[in-house]
Amino acid sequence: MALPPWTVDLLRRGVADLARQATDPETAQNLKDQATKLVEELPRVAREKVDSILKQAEAGAGPFRDAWSSAASFQRPHTLINGSGNLTHELGSGVAVDAAVMAAAAPYLMGDCVLPVGQRRTQPVERFLSDASGTEVQVLVVNSFDAGLSLLGQCGRRSGRILVPRCCAVPLQAGSSACLADELQRWTGGSVREVGTAEGFTEADLVGAMGGCPSRSFGGQRTTTLVRLPKACCTLDTETRRKHHVSEVVVAPSTRLLGASSENSGSAAALIKAGADAVLMGGGVLTGTPGMGMLIGRSEWMKAWDEDPRVSMLQAPDAMVAMLNAAALLACDSGLPVDRLISAGESNLQDRAERLATQLSGVDGVTSATVTQEPASMPLDTGRLPSRQVLVRVNTASPAVIVERLTKGDTCLLVEPSDDGVAIDLRWITPDQQAQISKVFAAALH
Repeated sequence: MALPPWTVDLLRRGVADLARQATDPETAQNLKDQATKLVEELPRVAREKVDSILKQAEAGAGPFRDAWSSAASFQRPHTLINGSGNLTHELGSGVAVDAAVMAAAAPYLMGDCVLPVGQRRTQPVERFLSDASGTEVQVLVVNSFDAGLSLLGQCGRRSGRILVPRCCAVPLQAGSSACLADELQRWTGGSVREVGTAEGFTEADLVGAMGGCPSRSFGGQRTTTLVRLPKACCTLDTETRRKHHVSEVVVAPSTRLLGASSENSGSAAALIKAGADAVLMGGGVLTGTPGMGMLIGRSEWMKAWDEDPRVSMLQAPDAMVAMLNAAALLACDSGLPVDRLISAGESNLQDRAERLATQLSGVDGVTSATVTQEPASMPLDTGRLPSRQVLVRVNTASPAVIVERLTKGDTCLLVEPSDDGVAIDLRWITPDQQAQISKVFAAALH
């Protein structure tokens, strides 16, 4: 259909007018002025935007800053340098959680992160543990190690019973006198019975504790549970346990998730691979996480907890589970902070000890600083590692007084006193921490 003549004329005049405006000097100058004004306004607008962001950040950080600076509402923590030579000192290890593990918790703490529906929170760490142990395992993360003990104590209820070898009558953790049987009895009203002798126990001891009859199994869950520490003398072979329908749970407050850098250090995966049905362990320096409880078990054994109402009350928040997943990834590559300290060679420690001895020799009040070679300790029975110490002799106070002074102040230095002086062990001290020791020691002497 052809356009009317008046429409064609209107379009022609419109195009001509548009071309005239585009080439009109006045219009061009107006466009230029507007563009110049826009360019001039950009820095001011950007500056105001940055100022607004900084003010919002300052307002958001205000409560944290006020709490940190106010001793009445918040007790400021001390920086800990562990020169005692004991990795699991009752005051702490001095080994920080890796930054990657802390970063894993940030999205959950900020409240803008959620797992996909139907996905297990512990799926990553379960995959690592299943590969290492050679069987399918599940992980239940609870708020604390004691919470895990309270769950484990439920195995002694509902006509069930818990057997604890007498050779496990040793303190569960450093600085505590509580034994395994006592703790299980404290957390449950169920049946907890000790078996065997201090040297170990046999199949006859097991049968005697069960009244001469094998335990029954209801719904796949065995009613007799052998709960022990990770000692070789307090276990029975897998065939004997199957014969009597007995489950075995290893309680290991201080152990690793996966393989260790040192030959004398075990892991939860190794215990399950050796035949244990489950392992209860605590979070800490060896796992590269904050304190928490982890019940790791074969999938068929863990099914009983899926319907237990106590689990929902004791489960750790998503942020802690995310930290465990990240720590497991680092543990696969021996990349945990404690791994780096364990792998430090004797020559490296010797060089660092000699430098520290030279620095401390120049501190007023120090009469001498020499290097010694006593081993450093790992948790409980997991062994000792070669180390180096700097033995510092002072003339201003007794070694016991100096040790007490070093635990005061914003930076706490854990050391061991001796008849000759104060020994600073370098095995569990990072180079960054070592750089602070001379200043801390000088402050303690004055």
